[in-house]
Amino acid sequence: MPQFSTVRRNPFAPRDLYAIAADVARYQDFIPLCTESRVWNRRALDGGRETFEASLAIAYPKLKIRETFTSDVVCDPDALTVRATSARPPLQRLDSRWLFTPAGEGADVTISVDYQMRSRMLQLVMNATFDIAMRKVIAAFEERARALLGRGGVA
Repeated sequence: MPQFSTVRRNPFAPRDLYAIAADVARYQDFIPLCTESRVWNRRALDGGRETFEASLAIAYPKLKIRETFTSDVVCDPDALTVRATSARPPLQRLDSRWLFTPAGEGADVTISVDYQMRSRMLQLVMNATFDIAMRKVIAAFEERARALLGRGGVA
């Protein structure tokens, strides 16, 4: 099953980085190929956690692909995690997680994605491009952090 996982050190406070990842409705503002991001059915959970449904429309014009991925998201400000899961088409399975942990003067950002598409053809396309696409997402996230939080990071 296709998986991606990486840890990146960032000069920003973990809670500030968490806030960017938890603001799923703004993903269309900075995530490459994301043309629309929507959030609905927000509900508070125990322990300060929040859950909602979210959809991301992804368009890759070169391959004439446009898909909307809908998932259930749980944001946990105490654990500093954002987790999205889905078994809705076009996905067979999705388990995606952002984790922010203190590291020196900043934070380690761990992102892991485990997924399988329902369509064999779409799975082949995703397999060929997923690693590159995820690295672009991470770069865009880091650029968003610099734009919102400043170039220098934690003082």
